[in-house]
Amino acid sequence: MSKDKKSKKINQKSLVPYEFNQMDITTKTSTELIAEGQRLGLDQEYGRIADYKPHKRDVEKIMDVRNSLLYKKLLNLKRERMSESAFAFFRGTVDIMNHDLDLNSNSGIKTLIGGDAHIGNFGYYGSAEGQLLFDMNDFDESHIGYWDYDVKRLLVSALLVAKQQGFDIKKDVNPFLHKVMKTYIRSLIHLNQLPAMERFIAPNTLENIASAFNVVHDDRDKFDKSFTKIVSKTVKKAVRSNSDYAVQKYTEVVDGKRHFIENDPVTKHVGAKTYERLVNGYYDYRHHARSDVHQFLSEFHIVDIVRHSVGVGSVGTLCYLLLLENSNGDYLVLQIKQALPIYQNAEIYFNKHHSSGEEIVKCQRILQSSSDRFLGYFDTKNYSFYVRQFKDMKGSVKLNKLDWPAYRDYVSVCMNLLARAHSRSSTFPMVIGYLQSQTWMDRAFVNFANQYVKQVELDYQTFIKGEKDGK
Repeated sequence: MSKDKKSKKINQKSLVPYEFNQMDITTKTSTELIAEGQRLGLDQEYGRIADYKPHKRDVEKIMDVRNSLLYKKLLNLKRERMSESAFAFFRGTVDIMNHDLDLNSNSGIKTLIGGDAHIGNFGYYGSAEGQLLFDMNDFDESHIGYWDYDVKRLLVSALLVAKQQGFDIKKDVNPFLHKVMKTYIRSLIHLNQLPAMERFIAPNTLENIASAFNVVHDDRDKFDKSFTKIVSKTVKKAVRSNSDYAVQKYTEVVDGKRHFIENDPVTKHVGAKTYERLVNGYYDYRHHARSDVHQFLSEFHIVDIVRHSVGVGSVGTLCYLLLLENSNGDYLVLQIKQALPIYQNAEIYFNKHHSSGEEIVKCQRILQSSSDRFLGYFDTKNYSFYVRQFKDMKGSVKLNKLDWPAYRDYVSVCMNLLARAHSRSSTFPMVIGYLQSQTWMDRAFVNFANQYVKQVELDYQTFIKGEKDGK
């Protein structure tokens, strides 16, 4: 390990982002936990939550900590995608916001969090049973952390998209975000009142999401009409997005053999050594997969492997596509994605006994109402990876196409789903008590989001100027 990496390595006991230290929580009733949360909230001051002073700074210093782990040849592509807008920059810089939140006040209440809960990280995907679900769909940053980090990141992203769409922030958006905070707490209260098993097994189908708003939404009829409009534009495309679609879009037949289409630098075939390492890793993943998945995959053989870059924040991580074929000519495309260690307290969490891929898989299975049946992981000598099906009914709402009613419903749904994800942790009743403890809580969170948007915009301008100056 280089000196730089050694300097970033910290004492394992001081930062274990995948372990709960509050094991006594499970012995307490919801009423007792709510009371604990209220005590923590009563000790808070409005300014400690609401205040943030935007300032100019060198964002590269913060970004470089994680960038040092990325594939250098893809950093230009990452910067290019981040340069498109303030929101795109925000999507690619979760480490910057985490750095700032670590220096700010927090609730003192930990749950399992998504870690990067901006509104672009929600979308459609297929469950193990083939149902179309809508849920959180990015877990690269998931770990045990403060629930308020997720809520603040979602609010900031909602403001950035609202500004992008030209909505009136003061007159319309901020009053709406106060209601969104109420949606979050009402959702937690509703979930707390459900039987434990019902809360555990209910999948986030579109029907179940709409039904939940019977309890937490102010105008169910209006919501149904608007949300149906959003869904109708995207759901058909999501259903068509499967391995057959991936094969048609990303592969071609040359000399009687099917291969991925190369599109450098986004899609590029790997060298012989990388190919061998990934093949060995794939067989290790398959060996440890669920018995039904193992049996199914044993009928397929590997046809081709490419490196394939996706998203904004993920660009620079090692990401591959694996083309599989069985004896009948059926194809399956799996995605193999590098699992990076967690960035926290301005440090990277390193531990040679710790598999980032395994932890991401575990977190995803907890936070999602149902997960991809092919979800798994493997480790090589130098890297950790997780595996999932590529294009398993994946789809997303086009945020730049949202009108005001659709925007409101979409953001409300995302906050409702975030509450559901947080409810998977036994500490979540404490959050209810915390938010109920002060009448100004929702106002404090929205004020923080407005101040932090200014920081994002300052950082974005600094970033753009640095790009123009060739830094």
